[in-house]
Amino acid sequence: MRVMHLELGRHLYGGAKQVEYLIKAIAAQSNTVEQHLVCAEGSDIAALGLSECETHALPYAGEPDISILWRLAGLVRALQPDVIHVHSRRGADLWGAMIARYTGTAAICTRRVDNPESAVSRLKYAQYRSVISISEGVQKVVSQRCPASVHQQVIHSSVDLSEFHYASDPDWFRRQFAIPEGYRVLANFAQLIDRKGQCDIIAAMKRVVEKQPATICLLFGKGSLADVYQRQIDQAGLSDNVRLCGFTEQVARILPNIDLLVHPAHAEGLGVILLQAGACKVPVIASPSGGIPEIIKHEQTGWLTPAGDSEKLAAAIVTALNNDALRQAYGEALLQHVSTYFSTDAMANGYLRLYQQIKG
Repeated sequence: MRVMHLELGRHLYGGAKQVEYLIKAIAAQSNTVEQHLVCAEGSDIAALGLSECETHALPYAGEPDISILWRLAGLVRALQPDVIHVHSRRGADLWGAMIARYTGTAAICTRRVDNPESAVSRLKYAQYRSVISISEGVQKVVSQRCPASVHQQVIHSSVDLSEFHYASDPDWFRRQFAIPEGYRVLANFAQLIDRKGQCDIIAAMKRVVEKQPATICLLFGKGSLADVYQRQIDQAGLSDNVRLCGFTEQVARILPNIDLLVHPAHAEGLGVILLQAGACKVPVIASPSGGIPEIIKHEQTGWLTPAGDSEKLAAAIVTALNNDALRQAYGEALLQHVSTYFSTDAMANGYLRLYQQIKG
């Protein structure tokens, strides 16, 4: 069976990272699947040079670049894949739908975000044999636009536990981020955009430091609201307690050193950072948005507080910081949950079964 993956993201996180995981896991499980990766020229995933597949890096200028259709059509004619697997990123879901219709190739689309779509999406989804959601939260959104005749299913995103092998290194961590001795550290890793909830974290920290002055929150990420958040931090007098740290590629090394991950997103397809926290046994406070409750079970694998409620978020943070044993217990439970339900093997098994069902 020949499978062609289409992933047009520029950077190796989110969906593109999941594509890397999937290609490697499929290769480890089956020697009867020939995999081809179609990606954007100059992208991070193209630079990997994955040995488990043949990589085809095409010129691509972004979503308005309709010329990608001609390049994709030529590649499909040359490769004649049994299945085109479209990983929705930077227009890939739309171009993939058009190529599937034009070439008559069986195609599936993986949907990773839970933001609402227009009615026109029904035409896009109608070109696929199957539309896969990475969480039940995403599927609720997809089902509103996807025709009933198209197979729909949830196959969770995954985390490769072997990538999260770092031990806690408090000396390095405190030097790297100028953490005073004796301070507890919270962290958030997300784009600095409204729906990720950093505004709520900053508001909550005003209340947290009143009860736990020796607390620092590190906000990792970049985005359009960086300046807005910095003004909010300054106006709240939190410049010593909340820091914007920019984007980092050291998530796996940082996580074992923090006391608590805080992720009060207002919308979230699943929340891969929560899986990564679980891999490191880091306790989590999050919101019950999108697919998050499939990972964080309230008072079992972490805490859930309503999105947008900074008072309840602050109360949960204080409760967590005051209870070392509970944080440890929830971190251990989260690791067990992630290992059981969000492994790369489980994800690959789900897709392999699906490829067999729809090919030809």
